[in-house]
Amino acid sequence: MASPLASTELIPVRALNQVTYCPRLYYLQYVDAVMPTNEHVEAGLHDHRRVDEPHLSQRTRKEADADRTRAVSLSSEKLGLIGVLDVLEEKNGESYPVETKHGSAPRDDSGRPTVWENDAVQLCGQAFLLEEAFGTPVVRGFQFYAGTRERLEVPFTEELRLQTQQAIQRCRELAAEDVPPDPLPAELRHRCFGCSLAPVCLPEETLYQIGRGTDSHENEAPAPGITRVIPQSDEGAVLYVQEPGSHVGKRSEHLVIRKEGQELSRVPIHAVRQVVVSGNVQVSTQALETLVANEISVAYLTGHGRFLGAFVPAISKNVGLREAQFRRFADPAERLQLTRAVLRAKLTNQRTLLMRSLRTQGDRGSEEPAARGLADLLRKIDDASSLDTLLGLEGQGAALYFGEFGRFLKAQPPGTGFDFTARNRRPPRDPVNALLSFAYALLTKDCFGVLCTVGFDPYKGFFHSNRHGKPSLALDLLEEFRPVIADSVVLTLINNEMLTPADFLLWRGACQLTDAGKRTFFQAYEQRKATVVTHPVYGYRMSYARMLEVQARMLAAYVRGSVPGYLGFTVR
Repeated sequence: MASPLASTELIPVRALNQVTYCPRLYYLQYVDAVMPTNEHVEAGLHDHRRVDEPHLSQRTRKEADADRTRAVSLSSEKLGLIGVLDVLEEKNGESYPVETKHGSAPRDDSGRPTVWENDAVQLCGQAFLLEEAFGTPVVRGFQFYAGTRERLEVPFTEELRLQTQQAIQRCRELAAEDVPPDPLPAELRHRCFGCSLAPVCLPEETLYQIGRGTDSHENEAPAPGITRVIPQSDEGAVLYVQEPGSHVGKRSEHLVIRKEGQELSRVPIHAVRQVVVSGNVQVSTQALETLVANEISVAYLTGHGRFLGAFVPAISKNVGLREAQFRRFADPAERLQLTRAVLRAKLTNQRTLLMRSLRTQGDRGSEEPAARGLADLLRKIDDASSLDTLLGLEGQGAALYFGEFGRFLKAQPPGTGFDFTARNRRPPRDPVNALLSFAYALLTKDCFGVLCTVGFDPYKGFFHSNRHGKPSLALDLLEEFRPVIADSVVLTLINNEMLTPADFLLWRGACQLTDAGKRTFFQAYEQRKATVVTHPVYGYRMSYARMLEVQARMLAAYVRGSVPGYLGFTVR
């Protein structure tokens, strides 16, 4: 579906800079309405602090030998442009725009300072607005680069005017597209470094997937030469609040947890990336407002550890992705293809964990009947012709995997309660199953969060049934990470004797963790998510928490049609 910008909305003049620099950047920012910030964006805002001062806006002041008016707003229905000039300068009867940029001026072959092409186009767009507003020609403007403190004249030649008109037309064309354009070619890839949208765009990963096509899934060597653009690890901590009857409030720049008037803890908001509330805990309206303003989500769990939902910042403006999601996931062939990818990753990771666990106990993991059985199931995936068949393969895989799960556990003295015979849930009836269910609930809330960040509807999935209130797509994404994150945490807690029977409560056949046990679990879970591993396809290293985001973004790229296939995450 075409964006309204294609025919009715005015194009921000600054968008001419982006579309000239990188059409994909323009699409993500102005069509998908994605705008993260990084140190370069922050520095640019700092350099504009004088221009953006409210008391100087639209006021003409005599400065040196010229009259200068800052923050001049102009628009033109005829041109289809709207923008704010940093400075309108008037001198000797001539009016012209002056634009400030954070970076440094480039040099020509002779070492003389010049102006970046995309900056010149933006400045020329401002000249168009001035000419339309005042009816007089604007023959030049000035570009000021704060990095080198250089002010350079930009003549508005016929060639530059034509290039600016073409940039306006290119904006219109891109706004009418359902899919973002491909990333920049190799000779322009240097423009990706320092771009605040690189973690969303994933340029090298996308181009690699385009070139790779929908070929084989196994024994694939990592791609050479791909540069990691998503940070290796998350910044900030996850704040877990579970004390019954406690209250989360805000004071100054801190979250304050209180109970019965007594302060339990105080945490700087800038140090938090997510809040997880478990059980009978209240969060004040002021705290929620501050959290959502800082794009910090609040996940809610029951006292038993079941994921209920999340309070998240305003839904992504990326409606095009959700339209494509509903369209693709309604197609049986598409659902089958995506389910194959996810199930292949899940079975592969289950087999890897099985072989690793049994190998550490002296058994030859790859020769285990269960390992051979999982390998046989993997070979049957491509021949499966229906979702029911794939669901059957998943069930067989779970039976093989959990049939041996008790052997993954380190031998415990009799009576410790960490025996495992079969998977049970709703409710879990023993400590091991209680830990597995709790781990899956936490992983569900993390998958839910990254899907909201990317712009998906987490309730519309392709494999799990779309039942009311069930975050089906979060459960789909969870599948490939169950063994390597959730199951691994459970094994670590038991085999390293980090939990004891005193950390569990048994009541009417149901088993759950105590508050002290949950605190130990939360710590182990976050440590596992922070573990840095190598992506099996792209070859660079990042934490499991970041890997969730990479997989969600590559799923989005497939759903939008930017790449020909989706590959599930596997460990080697």
